[in-house]
Amino acid sequence: MQNLVFPSGLSVQRAKKRAKELVKSEQAKTQTDALDVISFKEVNKPWALAMAQLQQNSDSSNYLITFSDIERIVEQEPLLDYNGFGHSDSYNESFYKRYTFQDSKAEYLQNFKKNRESLIKALDECQRCCMYLQHLKKIKAIRYNLGSYTLKHSVEYYHRQLNHFDDAYVSNGAFICAALHMGFKVIRKNDISPNAWICASIQSDIVMWGRLLDKQTSLQPKELKLLAELKKKIGL
Repeated sequence: MQNLVFPSGLSVQRAKKRAKELVKSEQAKTQTDALDVISFKEVNKPWALAMAQLQQNSDSSNYLITFSDIERIVEQEPLLDYNGFGHSDSYNESFYKRYTFQDSKAEYLQNFKKNRESLIKALDECQRCCMYLQHLKKIKAIRYNLGSYTLKHSVEYYHRQLNHFDDAYVSNGAFICAALHMGFKVIRKNDISPNAWICASIQSDIVMWGRLLDKQTSLQPKELKLLAELKKKIGL
């Protein structure tokens, strides 16, 4: 049941922790009462009924991406793994020692296979990325402004603020996978790099929010007002 989430994105696991906090702060008498309070707020149903309804659906029914979607992307992108873009088996031994920090070609390819499997299992990470990507505007033109590794850190910061998941971490590969699933144009930076360019507008609400937040202590009144507006737009 740990993968179940409410439509808002709040996980069942996180909801249970919040219930404990409500009891501890004496805002609810018992854990059962606290869970009902949270459940009514989320779906206007008592906890037991809400759990039965969520369980009836698939674990990923409230998600923007499913295990099948991830498998499809991984199949379409044979070089994509949990860490980003990897390498095929067409290079000589010295290439893998130099660029992958592995002792041998065989060791790299073995780890690459494991990392592909790890990506397929990374449903929650891909979901967190999709939730962020909803606020990123696609562009048709090729632009080299927004990199996958930088954006994956932005996803983590966004989710620490949103606080719907117990863990905000996402991998570079999960972000690239989610971006491809959401229809973004993705361009690998070069044949060696695991990272990619994501063709999206730097004027996207969530990008502007991140930049204003970086200089929050020195913002002018107009900028503070804009920051507050952007927070609402991205669900904070």
